[in-house]
Amino acid sequence: MNDRTTSSRLGYLDLGLLVYLGAVWGAAFLFFRVAAPEVGPVWTAEVRIALAGTALALVVGPRRLWALRHRIRQLGVVGITFSALPFSLLAFAALTLPAALESLLMATTPLLTALVSTVWMRQRLSRSSIVGLAVGFTAVVVLLGGSTAAIGPETAVAFLAGLGAALSYAVAGTYVRRSTNGFEPLDLAAGQLLAGAAVLLPIAILSGPPRLPALDGAASLGLMALVSTAIAWPVFFRISQRTNATTASTVTFIVPMFGMLWGGLVLGEPIGPQLLVGFGLVLVSLVLVLQFPLGRLRETAGALGNRLTWRRHLRPTPTS
Repeated sequence: MNDRTTSSRLGYLDLGLLVYLGAVWGAAFLFFRVAAPEVGPVWTAEVRIALAGTALALVVGPRRLWALRHRIRQLGVVGITFSALPFSLLAFAALTLPAALESLLMATTPLLTALVSTVWMRQRLSRSSIVGLAVGFTAVVVLLGGSTAAIGPETAVAFLAGLGAALSYAVAGTYVRRSTNGFEPLDLAAGQLLAGAAVLLPIAILSGPPRLPALDGAASLGLMALVSTAIAWPVFFRISQRTNATTASTVTFIVPMFGMLWGGLVLGEPIGPQLLVGFGLVLVSLVLVLQFPLGRLRETAGALGNRLTWRRHLRPTPTS
């Protein structure tokens, strides 16, 4: 991963992959809501990571996995911060928070990534970015107020767990950009998942034996491991390789749309106005923090409209 070849701009393929990640990661919150109460939060995270890592290991092959042994420290850090810790926190939060709200908390990841990158890499924030961060954290307060669960100690702890997962992703994304040069996306995904599973296993054992899930819980674990993790992580690392940490993390702005959609369609979760307002504030903060060129966006939209109008004029007139 060479920083000189990366950019904050996204191509059409990258944008399409981000939408795919938003859909499958949004579905992961639905799977958490089903599996975590049946299996337990730590075991839910462990099974998800272990199954996904095993699936990718079969694809990568033993020779390439063995070659990763020299970089086990980097893989361990990524495995903890990108998988073991955030997955456990999200599974714990799913015991209390609706899937829609939990997915909305992930929309703070690009804001936290920008903040972590500023502190870690000593980059100065622009005035626009500072305002955007303020708007983003205001959105977090609005989201807490929009929770359909009764706000009490349990909800507050679950809410903090969700924010902790977002912060872990922010640290992990910055670390990946700085310390994992030379990894192929598939190798990095497989190695970090296996490392994360190895680190989390003793904690899962200490938490008590896993409970046997019902059919819906087992299906949720399988789908979460394969679709939302084994396939998704190589895609994410490819985008991270081509762009930068903050830009790649903007996938979490797409996640809430699908999180609310899946939660409403499958679990019948209500979508209150405060959740929508909070999501809108998060989008505003994204525009400010990433400094989207809105003028260029308007020019592109205008050019597209002119092209469609021109094609309509060239269309042959039907004759009777």
